[in-house]
Amino acid sequence: MYFGPTGMVCSVGLSAAAACAAMRAAIAKFDELPYLDNQGEPIVAAMVPGLDPELKNGQRLVAMLGMALTDCLSEKPTLPLQKVPLLVGLAEPGRPGGGAGLAENIILQVQEKFGLKFHPTLSRAISKGHTAGFEALRVARELLQDAEMRTCVICGVDSCINVSTLRWLDQTYRLKTPANPHGLIPGEAAAVVLVQRAPAAGAAAEVIGLGFGKEKAHVMSEEPLLGLGLTDAARAALAEAKLGFHEMDWRISDVTGEEYRFKEMALVESRLVRIARKVAQPLWHCADSMGDSGAAAGVAQLVVADQAFHKGYAPGDKAICLTSSVPGDRAAAIVQHGKR
Repeated sequence: MYFGPTGMVCSVGLSAAAACAAMRAAIAKFDELPYLDNQGEPIVAAMVPGLDPELKNGQRLVAMLGMALTDCLSEKPTLPLQKVPLLVGLAEPGRPGGGAGLAENIILQVQEKFGLKFHPTLSRAISKGHTAGFEALRVARELLQDAEMRTCVICGVDSCINVSTLRWLDQTYRLKTPANPHGLIPGEAAAVVLVQRAPAAGAAAEVIGLGFGKEKAHVMSEEPLLGLGLTDAARAALAEAKLGFHEMDWRISDVTGEEYRFKEMALVESRLVRIARKVAQPLWHCADSMGDSGAAAGVAQLVVADQAFHKGYAPGDKAICLTSSVPGDRAAAIVQHGKR
């Protein structure tokens, strides 16, 4: 599957090009919210600029998704959207303040608000948290087996900036505060990629492997972390791509600053590396600039890879993208520079 063009809105940019340029320059935009943590200190988060702070969570998601779709589709103004499925990744069910409850109507809302009309029966929402974007890729790959289906639009949208989510993060000791420097900075974002069965103008990147796994010792568990779920996902994606982990030029991950996630990354590398690399294998993580973007994190990685390929600053031709959802779902994708 080839992908591109792309779209994205986050705290450091209102388009894919602007956001990725900011991340490349190591720009971060973290601001104090009008909320206090359990110690009475202001909570720091990464908010999308220009959004009304009074918007309810559902309204924020629809607004961000519409902005990212507009950014992406502006490069394909003649695309017959009625024949294109829209697959939207949302937060996992049960997350306080998450968007899983919008699964039934977010597509309808964004179509009405922004004057869009996607495939009426194949469009759907996928509530899988951080791994939702790669799950959407799997669905898109199945849909594109139909000879008449040429294109899908993959999205991820999420916001951790609401009272319920912030309280939950703080109560579970996952929120970054002066008392907990190893926590995460909550963020919000929407990311979009156009996925095509065959290479086309504007498609610089290709997904050549997908893999999925399940981690029993997830971040909310008290079991010892062994990194088996993400290892399974990465191994399956690499096997499909017929490549080894040592052949990846760089890694892109949704690590957020939590010690748990960096430990998981180290465990995965220790289990998969069998041949020493001659050069370093850089690790890129968007959360350094835009905080934890939840269900947008996986698609954001694809946007970052696409921009890096297009602009010529990618560390190489192949990258492995890694995502981990709170309940234990794990997913990986292998992307490479596509044929122009």
